[in-house]
Amino acid sequence: MRKLFFLFLSLCSTTAFSYQHGATLSYVIFPKDPTNLHGIRAAYWFQPESWIWKSAQIYIDTSAGHWWITSNSPNHSLNSIAVAPVLRYYLQKVPTISPYVEFSIGPSYLSRTRIDGRNLGMHFAFQDQLGIGMTYGKEERFYSSISVLHYSNGSLCRWNAGITVPIMLNLGYKFN
Repeated sequence: MRKLFFLFLSLCSTTAFSYQHGATLSYVIFPKDPTNLHGIRAAYWFQPESWIWKSAQIYIDTSAGHWWITSNSPNHSLNSIAVAPVLRYYLQKVPTISPYVEFSIGPSYLSRTRIDGRNLGMHFAFQDQLGIGMTYGKEERFYSSISVLHYSNGSLCRWNAGITVPIMLNLGYKFN
C-alpha cells in the first residue's frame, strides 16, 4: 500500500505543472437494469500533456454518483465512487466541432450491494463506459456526449445483477 501511495504521489508531482483538467456532469436519460433507475454522476478528470496525441488521448476520470429508484423498495438508492482511465479517439479534429468516441473501464465502490431487489453481490464493481460525443470551440473547452454505463462485479462473486444505463447524457467543461 505504501509503494502504491508513493507511486501515485510521484505521478502527480511530475505532472503537476503540465496537465489539463475538467469536470463532467452526467444524468440518466434511459435506464435498463433496473428499469426505474434515476441517477446523477459528477466527475473530475485530469490529463498529463504527455498523454495527448494527434487523434487520441488518455485521461483519468474520478467520479461520484448517486443512483435511486422510484419504488418503495427498502434498497432504493446507492452511491458510487470510481477511478478509471478513459481512451478518447477523435474521428476528426477541426477548430469548431470535433467528434469522438471514448471507452473506459475501472474499479468502483458501491455503497450498497442491493438496489430494487437486485443483488449486486459485493461492494466492488467495474465501471464500464462507452460513448460518442464532441468538443466545441477552438480550445475544446466544452464537450457533450451520450454514453452507455454499466456496473458489474465481473462474476467475482456468486451474485452479479449489475446496473445498466443504455443512455446517459454527459456535459463537461475543460478548465485549462
